[in-house]
Amino acid sequence: MLDDVYTFAATGPRTRAGWQRDALAVMRRDAEDPRGWITLDWDRSNDARRAGSPLWYPFVPLSAEGLERRLYPVTSGTAVRLLVEMTYEWGPAGTEERTRAAFADARSVLHRYGDRVSCYSNVSAARESPSPDLTKGVTGWYSLTEFIGDFGFVVASSEEVGVYWSFDAR
Repeated sequence: MLDDVYTFAATGPRTRAGWQRDALAVMRRDAEDPRGWITLDWDRSNDARRAGSPLWYPFVPLSAEGLERRLYPVTSGTAVRLLVEMTYEWGPAGTEERTRAAFADARSVLHRYGDRVSCYSNVSAARESPSPDLTKGVTGWYSLTEFIGDFGFVVASSEEVGVYWSFDAR
């Protein structure tokens, strides 16, 4: 999943600071994956990152409160759907078989965090419902970057916090 698309996928440890600060540490690349798993970070050596906000790029610098204002609680099922949307560059997976496989892969990825998780997303439809209708894809978001578009989610368990984000840099 996510091998060929412009995404950020990383996990860090949970601390007593709260999921917001833990997520920001992951976004700034201040946290290492507690299990040593692969991080997808297309911008680790991007020239734009070195020129702008090197700790944050492609994200804009945010406080814990600023992050919380831009994210809304979503169900874990919605997080699975968002991960599938990222995989296929904000569009449909294609055949029914590919769609089923993508959903199975997304559930496997999120299973690492366990059954008791909290998820938060910047998709605007989540403002109205933690389980928004995404059958037509992601149609609006509260940006966390300076790009034309970005959407993603944070998943927090009692031990880890993951940040999964997709970017449209056109």
